[in-house]
Amino acid sequence: ILHAQDSTSVLVRIHENISPASNFSNTLFVNPANLPFARTYSLSELSAGYTTKSEQTNLQQLGNGINQFLINAQSYYKIDSGNTVFGNAYYKNGKRKNVHWNESSDYNVIYPYVTADSIGGDISFEEYAFKGGYSKSFSKTRIGIAAAYRALLEYRDIDPRPKNTVSDLNVQAGISQNIGNHYAVGTSVNLQKYTQSNALKFFSELGAPAVYHMTGLGVYNNLLTGNKLSSFYDGRGYGANLQLFPKDQNGFVLSVGYNHFDYEKIMTEFQNLVASTISEKRFEGEVSYLKKSETQVYGAKIQGYYTDRTGTENIFDNKSTTSYIKISEADRYTNQIAFVGISGLYYIPNPEFSWSVSPGFNLKNRVEKYIDPLRKMDITQAIGRLDLSASKLLSKSLISLFAGFEYSVALDSEMKLSERKDNSIFDMLDYNYSYLSSDYAKASLAARWDYKYDTDLNFFIKSDLDYYQYSNTKNNTCFQMSVGLTF
Repeated sequence: ILHAQDSTSVLVRIHENISPASNFSNTLFVNPANLPFARTYSLSELSAGYTTKSEQTNLQQLGNGINQFLINAQSYYKIDSGNTVFGNAYYKNGKRKNVHWNESSDYNVIYPYVTADSIGGDISFEEYAFKGGYSKSFSKTRIGIAAAYRALLEYRDIDPRPKNTVSDLNVQAGISQNIGNHYAVGTSVNLQKYTQSNALKFFSELGAPAVYHMTGLGVYNNLLTGNKLSSFYDGRGYGANLQLFPKDQNGFVLSVGYNHFDYEKIMTEFQNLVASTISEKRFEGEVSYLKKSETQVYGAKIQGYYTDRTGTENIFDNKSTTSYIKISEADRYTNQIAFVGISGLYYIPNPEFSWSVSPGFNLKNRVEKYIDPLRKMDITQAIGRLDLSASKLLSKSLISLFAGFEYSVALDSEMKLSERKDNSIFDMLDYNYSYLSSDYAKASLAARWDYKYDTDLNFFIKSDLDYYQYSNTKNNTCFQMSVGLTF
């Protein structure tokens, strides 16, 4: 598709990397053995950027904004026809604003069993991660391995003073095999080890608020309420996936996957009591078709996933003041999410001037439930989307523009509470439900300018803006700016 002289080689490689066709079906590349087919060209990028978010509505446990600085590096390098290496690394430093009812980290990983109080506040964080992998190609077979590690530190310098550390390790191994000349089949497995330690302190001489160990939808563990300030999350995961795909990404793709994740919440200053456990199962699949020629590309895709998360609370005999004996357990919390989406792509890949149109439509249902006392949120959303992109290749520059428009409607929503009290916990439930069930309109704009400084060295500047307008009259804004080098 692309024909370039040496003088524009780096711009052509960037053009391929950001093209909608190259990113249409990324589920293939969960398997590290398939990475040799991801791109035609090698490309590495080093960048630094700044992100600011202002969110008038959000889950209170996530806060209402972020300011962060980011350094990011990524590389995809074909050593020769039989060996491919790939990797990325990043460092983040920033602050999450006005976090309430959550003094733990990684809320979307460990919910609903977070440690909380009624005060909250801004949370500072530092996070770094790196991932690396290798794929070896034989005549008809490829094998691949990859490993990723993420570390996170979050803290606050005024009461309440959490200090949370996260360690998240993932390893993968995969294989793929040719089927005839055009197609291949691949499979991979992954393992995960996750830990998080929480320590909460109060230095004020005026006293401290009660500390709660939440169990879902505003319910908390009465036995542990008070001054139990330390906890530890011990998690593990595993998964497998299968892909059938054309080696040139020109044809039908079928992929299915399964992932399991579970953890225990352990009260480290309370006889290492296992207070609760989470077990989550996720099923996902995708069928897509991409037809490529030198003058045009068109594609269609249907994808979906189903997540079933169950929370189990241990029940103890606490008649003794010195020891607690587990007498039973109960599954009291569930969160089930079902998603299906369809999308299309029409793309003109001419590097001198390329453009694309990509419509999409999604349905999503979320049912979150706590058994006793009965509390339930059931929300069904329909989301329409239209993405537009264009890029112009000049003698020493590549200009890329993107615009996206999205509209979400709550087809059905309800919150049931078997009881209601006038306190801040129920205010939080109302606030979160309003956010989750609101209609919204979203507009996204992005621009990137690449300048070829040398044959194989490029400078770029990029900016992104996302704006949400919600039916509850609130709006969210996210702006990102980054500069970097590509080579």
